[in-house]
Amino acid sequence: AGLRTAAHRAARDVGAAKRAGNPAVAAGATTAPAAREAAATPTPTQRVLDAMRLSLQRWDKVETKQGAQDYVRDILSPAKRGALGRILILNGRVFANEEGGKVQQHLTMVSRAVRERHSKVKNVAYLHNSEASGSCLENKKGELLPTTLIAKKYSSKECGVLVPNPYFGDLDHWSNVAQLLEDASRKHPYWKRDPRAFWRGHIRWRNKDCDHESGNIARFLGTLLTLRHPDQFDVKVRHLEARKRIWTNATALHATKCKDGAAKYPFRIDGLDGLVQRLSEAQDVSWVNPVDYARYKILAHFPGGTTGSYSRNLNHLWSTDAVVLIWKHAAVEHYYRGLAHGATHLDVDLASAAATAREVLKNQPLVAKLKAGAQAVVRDLICPDCLEKFLAAALAKIRARHAQNLILDDAGSLRAALRGANCTGLVEYRQAHPTQDDTQLGLHKAIERRVRVVPLPAAKVVGDGEDPACAALVNTVFNN
Repeated sequence: AGLRTAAHRAARDVGAAKRAGNPAVAAGATTAPAAREAAATPTPTQRVLDAMRLSLQRWDKVETKQGAQDYVRDILSPAKRGALGRILILNGRVFANEEGGKVQQHLTMVSRAVRERHSKVKNVAYLHNSEASGSCLENKKGELLPTTLIAKKYSSKECGVLVPNPYFGDLDHWSNVAQLLEDASRKHPYWKRDPRAFWRGHIRWRNKDCDHESGNIARFLGTLLTLRHPDQFDVKVRHLEARKRIWTNATALHATKCKDGAAKYPFRIDGLDGLVQRLSEAQDVSWVNPVDYARYKILAHFPGGTTGSYSRNLNHLWSTDAVVLIWKHAAVEHYYRGLAHGATHLDVDLASAAATAREVLKNQPLVAKLKAGAQAVVRDLICPDCLEKFLAAALAKIRARHAQNLILDDAGSLRAALRGANCTGLVEYRQAHPTQDDTQLGLHKAIERRVRVVPLPAAKVVGDGEDPACAALVNTVFNN
């Protein structure tokens, strides 16, 4: 569709040129190559899908039943447990180990996607790591297994297949949230909004030697912008953890060396001594509802404070009809390949943020371009249907890459594959009816409540060498 749209626009431009009497264009002197070039340029959606497909090429394509069988057994028995989902989608039903938090939120999205697109989400087994730093799980031989992740901390080239972060919720939840944000944006016309760049969040205690920077340095530097340029920035911290005195010790900050940061000495800043003594001026303990972000012309995004990876905050920014500033960092989510500096947002750091904010306020064509780019992100990349389509596509590629059709699509093959495997702890996840509170912003526990856990019934017949839980799984899927 994106390619057809680009070609249609090129053809439309040719027609306009003909009507305007441009002889060179009317004769086709330059337009045909331009149209071909436009048609050859991948759309943001295509870039996102291409990145997902590329991430799966790390693993050799499985083409034998034995290879598919080994894969399924590895999925059920990874070397590591905790904050992880062992997930099987079988005949339109979702089975996984019982796990709360972000794993359960992911399963909420999966359960809804299976119901919505059961004909497209075919039988598949996969691992899901819900940790924000993102890493593939290993089998007992130490080999990396295909694992879906919500973010990669350092690079898109890291192991793992990115899927939507769990705070989007499911199609229904995110539809409600997106509508609330869009309604708020219409309530606050852009020209009437506060011109400052806005952000709220937490700053946690950093590691003494800063060997694992977790986004808190970026957040701290953001608050300095408020102290330096209070007329341009409303970047404030809601909470400093108990050791907040570390953040007001200029001598210690000057000496801090970061091993994995972009700057080895990130706190060697002119005037730091005086700024940190005023840090309380950049604190605001009150909670700001995401719908109130639409009161600002510019919204800032910083990396997550726990691992320095993704932050759920960015989910909400695109729908507010504001200009989005993203603090430069290496972490990526599933849709980041569809973003572009200068088109969907502006990348900033301490050196460039103030000048960038000033440019936004005086450059109306730039504002119009960035607002349109953010709207395209909502329309093409993170709309509820977009998220479910992407998830379905990712699961389909995982299934195809490992020939899971040879194992998961009939009872006999699945039972044989599971002989000797361990299915203990698997339960079924089914959609639950949401309550009125489940549609509100900020209630992340509400996402977990949108799915309910159903234990597997005991197997009536268990074969020799067969795990009772595996037998119960097969019986539930194919006999009930």
